[in-house]
Amino acid sequence: MTTPPERWPSKPRKPRNWRAHALTPKPYNPLDLENLGRSVERELLKHDPEPLDSIKIMMGAGVYALYYTGSHPLYQAISGTETPIYVGQARPEGTRKGNVDPSKVSCPLWDRLGEHRMSIEQVEDLDVADFKVRYLVAIEAFVSLAERVMIMDARPVWNSVVDGFGNHDPGADRRRTGKRPPWDELHPGRWWSHPHHMPTPSLIPPEQSRQRIVAHLAGEVVPLILDEIEPEGDGTAGAVESGG
Repeated sequence: MTTPPERWPSKPRKPRNWRAHALTPKPYNPLDLENLGRSVERELLKHDPEPLDSIKIMMGAGVYALYYTGSHPLYQAISGTETPIYVGQARPEGTRKGNVDPSKVSCPLWDRLGEHRMSIEQVEDLDVADFKVRYLVAIEAFVSLAERVMIMDARPVWNSVVDGFGNHDPGADRRRTGKRPPWDELHPGRWWSHPHHMPTPSLIPPEQSRQRIVAHLAGEVVPLILDEIEPEGDGTAGAVESGG
């Protein structure tokens, strides 16, 4: 055994003017809104993608990410990758108006995914078999946070560049007076956006949307044209979408 020191060593001394050189890291706050959203995102990404056309019915609200795996030339850069083509959320009917009935059992997430499946099935140049989805049933209060974080990080094409995939049928009156969404001009086929029902075309023609997608996937910043964004619904299940 070695001989102990005569006295304990002195504590480390701070240099003069140490405050002027000290690092000032931001304390981590697990309850910060962005961190809460990222915790939901991490849990979602633990799930394996499933075929969009065979999702089993489930109850509850949640967040989801759609992935493309097909051969459409516009989306080859993300086909089969971990980059989603679209991110969305689904909340119970009446959420935005604050009149959700807590006693009512509902399945807004499954309903919303079913709407997306039907939209893709109707269009002429996409195959629903080429789409997979990750989804997570979550407490409604955290759903929007997770969606916002995922859109900010992944910048999905159908959220960030071509608006309209997440739109609902606007109803007969607005079909006659409103413009077709850019997404429906690019991928025609949804019954409610057919020129017979919605005669006014989008201000963004398909060729411009194609150019915007190519630029976006090449890493360029392509801002969404806000004049083209139409309201997506009247508060029905899953109607709240951040990007389309």
